[in-house]
Amino acid sequence: MFFTATVVLHPTRYIKCSTDTLTVYKTHLEDGEAVVEKVQIPKGTKVKIYEKKDKSSTIVYNSNKFTVDNKNLTKHFEDAIQTDYVYCRRLVNLREDKGGKLSKTIVKKGEKIKVLSIDKNDWDQETGKVKWYKVSKDNKPYYVSGEYVETSKKLALKNYANNISYSTYWDDYYKDGYSKDAYISQVDYKPQKKQSYENNVMPDKVKAIHVSMNNFINNKEYIEKLKGINTVIVEVKNDEGAIFYDSDVCDTYLSDPDLAISNTVVSKKDLKKVIKEYKKKGFYCISRIVAFKDPVFAQENPKESLTDKNNNLVIYNNQYWPSAYSRKAWMYNVDIAKECADFGFNEIQFDYVRFPDGTANSETKLNFHNTYHESKVSAVQGFLQYAKEELSPKSVYVAADIFAWPIVACDDQDIGQFLPAIANVVDVVSPMPYLDHFAAGSFGIAYPVQAPYDTLASFTKISNVQLKGIKYASKYRTWIQGYNMNAKKLKQQIKALKDNKYPDYMVWLVSGDENDIEKNKNGF
Repeated sequence: MFFTATVVLHPTRYIKCSTDTLTVYKTHLEDGEAVVEKVQIPKGTKVKIYEKKDKSSTIVYNSNKFTVDNKNLTKHFEDAIQTDYVYCRRLVNLREDKGGKLSKTIVKKGEKIKVLSIDKNDWDQETGKVKWYKVSKDNKPYYVSGEYVETSKKLALKNYANNISYSTYWDDYYKDGYSKDAYISQVDYKPQKKQSYENNVMPDKVKAIHVSMNNFINNKEYIEKLKGINTVIVEVKNDEGAIFYDSDVCDTYLSDPDLAISNTVVSKKDLKKVIKEYKKKGFYCISRIVAFKDPVFAQENPKESLTDKNNNLVIYNNQYWPSAYSRKAWMYNVDIAKECADFGFNEIQFDYVRFPDGTANSETKLNFHNTYHESKVSAVQGFLQYAKEELSPKSVYVAADIFAWPIVACDDQDIGQFLPAIANVVDVVSPMPYLDHFAAGSFGIAYPVQAPYDTLASFTKISNVQLKGIKYASKYRTWIQGYNMNAKKLKQQIKALKDNKYPDYMVWLVSGDENDIEKNKNGF
């Protein structure tokens, strides 16, 4: 009696590692010299074993052979992507469901969280990333996004901020070491590669004007004929808290939704149709959403807003402000943004992503409702990370406007806007160096408003230095002053940007009325 033995010539294994990808090396000849090339294999990838030794094996991946330590190979896919614990790189609110609302339960930077399970469907075979981890906190199940976590405390606490420079000016207002803690320790600087969506291609050079929703809808033919403009930025939610389409989001966050949508200009159906028409004409469409200057949300949600110590709303910059610490305010604005993404907008631009200015001397009298004891910079970055996480699945880009002075001062000017922290997260960062905002003598220029080229060139050089501290900095797209200008001065501003290798621009013309555009259109 004879038995036939089954011989497995090339058994399969799965890549297992503590990071999203395993780095392996490939050697090839180039001009007669050996060149070593790094190759990244995503965690969980199925590979064939070509030769197995005691400590390492030769594997076949994409028709090439690599040497891999045996500890990085496992027989089962579940073992490859499973981990017992994850650790957060920054403070994060857990969720009760995948993609659900932010809960009040947080995990702090470096904190260890028990992983209950990982759904195979949440594994990305292209990157090795796990989208959602089901975890346990206080004996309750939650979910945490894989965007925020690492599989070891060492990785979670790794310092990526070596090239980030900052001013310690605000240490004198608060305490020694405040700036480092606020701008560095609480902030996530892990390099974030910026996304590019095949079904939503951003123009190589964005040349934009800002218009009201009314002009976007009712002055479409005029706007479409403008030469030199390929992008329209539409006022969707303004700094009065008004939303200019019939949003459904208000029903969830406001007891009286009409306070926000009483000035509706267009229905959801018609807005979607108009956006489609603009895009057919080759226009890139941006939805501008004012985030944290919103008297409607503030009056409806005083416990989520800037108040005095007795929880009475207070006015700053002539308005009531939701607190940028408020997770409810985060979710309100991001849910509006998600509606806009569904209408077909290519990009969401958040403005007033900040705290009100001028509060430093009043901190002891004010209540920002800082539930989790965060720095202002950390809160602003956290909001933008959350927005990016929610909007990325919709293949829409995320942008943030930033005051000019935090960039010049190389700090956050106590409003939470620190350029490196923002540029590490969003797809586009947009400073607002309006000429008439600079005092006489700024940058050594006697009258900045009379020197458009020199003023914009000087400012842009300062920005460029700070952006170099970020490995994958966001696209830099500048707001330029269109009001009280003429075509000649507009051209000088644009030339200054172009000469400093940042040719994208957005012209702020307030509502973008036809008369205002006519005065400047030869400068586009």
